[in-house]
Amino acid sequence: MAVLGTEFRKGFILLSLIGIVYISLTAYKMNSVAELFQSGVHLLQNETRNYAQQFIHSAQKKNPSKKWWSDRNFTVISREFFQYLASQLRGTPYPGAKNYTNYIVAQSWLKPLPGVVPLRPDFGPVLNDVTSFRYPIEIKSCRQDDKIRRTNASGLFVAVISAPDHFDKRNLIRQTWLRQLEQKQLNRSVILTGHGFILGLTKDLKIQERIKVESHKFNDILQIDMIDHYFNLTLKDVGLLNWLNKDHCRADFVLKVDDDIFVNVRNLISSMKPLHPPEKSLYGSETDDRPQREGKFKVSLENWPWIKYPIYVSGGGMIISGSAISSLLAAAQTTPYFAFEDTYLTGLCTGKAGIKVRCSPSFFVMFDYGDAPEPCHVRNSVSWLTDSAEHFNKSYWATRDFYNNVTQCIFQQGPDGETQTADPTEMIHFPFSK
Repeated sequence: MAVLGTEFRKGFILLSLIGIVYISLTAYKMNSVAELFQSGVHLLQNETRNYAQQFIHSAQKKNPSKKWWSDRNFTVISREFFQYLASQLRGTPYPGAKNYTNYIVAQSWLKPLPGVVPLRPDFGPVLNDVTSFRYPIEIKSCRQDDKIRRTNASGLFVAVISAPDHFDKRNLIRQTWLRQLEQKQLNRSVILTGHGFILGLTKDLKIQERIKVESHKFNDILQIDMIDHYFNLTLKDVGLLNWLNKDHCRADFVLKVDDDIFVNVRNLISSMKPLHPPEKSLYGSETDDRPQREGKFKVSLENWPWIKYPIYVSGGGMIISGSAISSLLAAAQTTPYFAFEDTYLTGLCTGKAGIKVRCSPSFFVMFDYGDAPEPCHVRNSVSWLTDSAEHFNKSYWATRDFYNNVTQCIFQQGPDGETQTADPTEMIHFPFSK
């Protein structure tokens, strides 16, 4: 009878553990924003299942009279108790990248990846394999201009985040502000060492063939072996960082922009003049730092219980110092992925890596959709969002007209409100926060 009782207790405990694992995995799959990572989520779920199976197997060999087993890195608790713990964090301040990592590890049962060499051992356990990305299409070479070594010019690599089927957007950029950057490079204070359009994979074979033709013609396509999807942008950014970190294109700075962004080349170069390449910093425009609970950018309380995000910059346009690339990638290797790439890269990972986030409200701005920017907007902005090819072209012509003195920026100055016409040849300063 005692033997039967013991066997019953073993069976009951094992069944309870299996139930907890099943409920946890199901709830995680339903509620986690991370499930929107098309390729990354499958790796995460498989890792979680494997670990749970290993845990149950080892638990069978231990004292069946214990209800819970623990080791240094893992403790099994009920889903209800975890939700209670998470509820206590709601409405509290963001506690930093370290506590974010601890929270997500507990929530998702993440386990350090075996056999992956850490880029920075002092950053903690490796949670993401950021160094094994493959690149079906690569940029063959980047220009290493001797003038950079002979002068005080800064080398710039331009990375444009694009989607596989955005052929027209890429051509517009090649024909407009990218060509201006290649040709003018004002006063040689900034020299373009290379550029690339960063794509993921597509399931459309016709589109893929067109991409291959495009790459052969322009030699500026970097395709990463991951499914191209909005909620995979974090993976795309990390794949780009890994490629840059392998010294494919050495540069003092990297301009990372989306393919619907228009760049005012004159103001871009002006904004970069006071920047120092050895300083590990990231530059852009600060954006809303509060998580949204509804709409396109919704994040659940379970996945982000805190009242605010860390300070971060808009993903539409930013500059990353080349000296910060390796530390940023190391932070991504040890920080659980988050669905929104700008929050993740410029908020969580910069905090983990100790990289300064320096903001200027004029670096990336948003005008009224469909309208050409006013001359004074052109004069005072580095980059801005466009919503169509027509809007992009209007931005190009508005910029040309202002600097060719076809249109004027007239503004009020002084206590008497006297008007003044801006000099289009004047270089504008764009101070970043310290």
